[in-house]
Amino acid sequence: MTTDTDTASTETARTTLLVTVDSLRADRFDEMDRTRDYLEERHPRAFATSTATLGSFPAIVGGEYATGDGLGRATSVASEFDCRRIAITTNHLLSAEYGYADAFDSFTSPKGSGETLKDKGAIILERGTLAYDLASWGWNRYQAVRSRFGEIEKSFRPADDVIESFLAELEREDRDEWFGWLHFMEPHHPYDPDGASVGRAEAQRVSRRVLSGRGSADDEDLVRELYRREVAELDRKLARLWEAIPDETRVVFCADHGELLGEDGLWGHPGEMRPELLHVPFGTRNAPDLGEVVSLIDVPTILAGGEHGVGTLDREVAFAAYGEKKAAMNADNIATSEGIVRLSDGDPASDPALERQFDRFDPAYVVTEDALQEDLEDLGYA
Repeated sequence: MTTDTDTASTETARTTLLVTVDSLRADRFDEMDRTRDYLEERHPRAFATSTATLGSFPAIVGGEYATGDGLGRATSVASEFDCRRIAITTNHLLSAEYGYADAFDSFTSPKGSGETLKDKGAIILERGTLAYDLASWGWNRYQAVRSRFGEIEKSFRPADDVIESFLAELEREDRDEWFGWLHFMEPHHPYDPDGASVGRAEAQRVSRRVLSGRGSADDEDLVRELYRREVAELDRKLARLWEAIPDETRVVFCADHGELLGEDGLWGHPGEMRPELLHVPFGTRNAPDLGEVVSLIDVPTILAGGEHGVGTLDREVAFAAYGEKKAAMNADNIATSEGIVRLSDGDPASDPALERQFDRFDPAYVVTEDALQEDLEDLGYA
């Protein structure tokens, strides 16, 4: 539980960094040795507020539960920092269009400041027009030809590119104080790591095949291995970041949600209130002490060292919702509409206090996440 802390642990740090990872399972955090060694504290009972990006990031960045419209106006934790504020995101749903550029001095995302030829074209051309359809057809043909020669690009902007761009901006600005947010898409599907036993084009094809329910048992085994390699590859690349930033930097590291890898025949991150999706990896460095349970909605409060939104440093129960589905989690159990089970082994449990918390939690304000069709297409959902 949280104890009294000195002033230095709760005040705003001179340099502060939020690192978010898409679709990283809590049980795969054990494979990220470099990142785990860098972080001073690892919090084993941390929970997402939803099972999808649009439901989690209003909490991570704004300290508020999602309403389905992206980040709430004037809620960004970046506004708490009176210094240079830099963000680089790699997810189409974390763009200025969804409010995430608010309060940042420098903001880069796949929409509005694309890094690849495809992204730049999406900025210039209006989706749905003949010009866009022709350009899209040409891009897909170009990727198909390149795949024959093993030169197809990763599905999303790679982590090492994000890290080098961030460090270059810090060096260019030459500032002693800054707040940064970096979001990495590894290991979001389709899983296409470097050094896999198959080429990138085949990795993307088999990932999509398995996630659509059309894969063989061998395909499924390969996809699990591709996911593992994505996690290990990200950890190797993050080592460059950890070595480069000042030792005293306050750091929060977390995932927005987990990932299903075939449990009960499910893959990806559908809107199911399952521990594999809601239990997320979470670590801090130079941050305040925290309670037994952490919610992603507490991230802004941890970063700023003071209350932001509805976050807290001393939590006993975390809540999540997706549409009409909801969940409540404490250090031992998770409660859903199907009952209460232990987090450790999934067996049924009795926890009247958690059951009461679950019943009181009203997710009416957490609506089903709506996103532009083109963004869902770019992320492989449509």
